[in-house]
Amino acid sequence: MEWYTYVDLGTGVDDDSNPVASEVLVFMVVSLKENWKIPCGYFLINGLSGVERANLVQQCISKLYDVGVNIVSLTCDGPSCHFSMMAELGVKLNPNELKAWFSHPSNPARNVYVLFDVCHMIKLVRNTLGAGHILVDPNGNKIFWSFVSELHKLQETEGVHLANKLQAAHINWQTQKMKVNLAVQAVSASVAAAIEFCNTELKLPQFSGSEATVKFLRIFDHLFDILNNRNPLGRGYKAPLRMSNVHLWRPFLNDTFVYIKNLKDTAGQLMTSSRRKTPFIGFLCAIQSTLALFDSYVSENGLKYLLAYKLSQDHLELFFAAVRTSFGSNNNPTARQFAASYKWLLIRHEIQGTGGNASALDSTGILFLTRDHISSSQSVDLDTSHMSVIKRYDLQPRKPLAVDHDYADLCNVFSLAMYKEYVIAYIAGYVVRMVTKVLYCETWIAALTAQDEFLTLSYNTFVCAVQKPMGFYHSIVEYSACV
Repeated sequence: MEWYTYVDLGTGVDDDSNPVASEVLVFMVVSLKENWKIPCGYFLINGLSGVERANLVQQCISKLYDVGVNIVSLTCDGPSCHFSMMAELGVKLNPNELKAWFSHPSNPARNVYVLFDVCHMIKLVRNTLGAGHILVDPNGNKIFWSFVSELHKLQETEGVHLANKLQAAHINWQTQKMKVNLAVQAVSASVAAAIEFCNTELKLPQFSGSEATVKFLRIFDHLFDILNNRNPLGRGYKAPLRMSNVHLWRPFLNDTFVYIKNLKDTAGQLMTSSRRKTPFIGFLCAIQSTLALFDSYVSENGLKYLLAYKLSQDHLELFFAAVRTSFGSNNNPTARQFAASYKWLLIRHEIQGTGGNASALDSTGILFLTRDHISSSQSVDLDTSHMSVIKRYDLQPRKPLAVDHDYADLCNVFSLAMYKEYVIAYIAGYVVRMVTKVLYCETWIAALTAQDEFLTLSYNTFVCAVQKPMGFYHSIVEYSACV
């Protein structure tokens, strides 16, 4: 059995003169207006230079343009090879003459805007500060990670939290540095507010001089929210970028651009030119590209709003998580396994990955063709793309054995163990309480709550009366009859 394969760049050369592939480069297209994405190509590689990567990007953009797909942005993370690729494409990453775009290879009148994934960038900002590096803001004030650590110590000592999510994992992040949520929750406005409260209200000496740190945390929290907004109904900094709220977020982005550009280390070197420059240049590119995309497609071309999450690399991360899930959460599938999984996921597009570095935060799914349906012997429409799964697990629908109200296949609720009775009763009681809050008919409320016997359960300090499972079941039947 072949457990490895050779580098394949689509040249037609497929023999053992090529080196063994150790990586895969995947291109994915995400719709800016609708909720779909689709992987459009992959290359089995063993390392590529910036020139080779730039050439593949240009070919991909050109081929998509030939079939009517207009690429407006390019998102990647921050390895040095991507910096070289950007330079080959014509992007300038010098903060003093930043040019976060390059000309479209098939239509030079259009620009393709470049972004470094903000989820990766916020992790790198946390890494920079959390690794003991002291930053200096444009006003010469120092920014310390130690204030975040002191807040965690205080909360652990007191046993209560000041409305933030700081835990030991946020402070000892080195063992889980790939988790975005740990970075976002540490570099957050809630942590900033807690530190500020300890300094200004409680007057605790360990938080003295934390003003610059509070400002730093708030700025990057709000910046991340703007550059990662995903909900059309979001508010504040999480609202979509619209013409109606442009006066609120554009000045913030402009001011933040200047703030990041002038951050320094204790030696006086600008962070954008230091060894830790990647996240700061990345955020500068994201700000410039987001503003340009808004001007080009919302202000001028009638797009209702811009959801910056569409420009995130999360969509590709979720695809990779699904690939790993296809082979039992294998983080290192072989090239053959990846190729098989890639083709499979184009059909089984509902498969969700688990255990990856990203979580699905919107409804963007892999684009699929309209499915065919057939009628089974029981006159039930079946999806042909799932027929093999249905047959394998004997899931084909059937008509009831006797009548519509044949409950022969239901579990025997009279044989429930005491543990399950308590669990189901607790859940049932919660449902009853929630339903009675929105009911106005006394008859319906009485049907749900009038019982002869109750179970009293305690959850933390909250005591609630709940019904036994069979009583609740009969109440639901009565309620359904009333409806």
